[in-house]
Amino acid sequence: MSEHNRNWWAGVADITASGLNHGALKVERIHLSIADETFNILQRVPIARPWSEAVRSIHHGISRLSYRSVSLAAAGLEASVKYVNAPNSCKADIN
Repeated sequence: MSEHNRNWWAGVADITASGLNHGALKVERIHLSIADETFNILQRVPIARPWSEAVRSIHHGISRLSYRSVSLAAAGLEASVKYVNAPNSCKADIN
């Protein structure tokens, strides 16, 4: 593979990873905001009130874990692409 092609694919991977990283965090905020609307309604129903907060807490915890795992994986890919594509003079001596 030519250096031009390698740089092009590294750029595509970098843009994709960056978009996925930031996109996952934005979708997380939207998801939790929409879920809060439903949980706020459940909070007003006396029979649902005791369970509503516990379910909200579990839901938000699982959602945060899921979205942030995607974001972390994308950030790792982004860092890897930048490291692989960096000139040798910029890389740390790992020996």
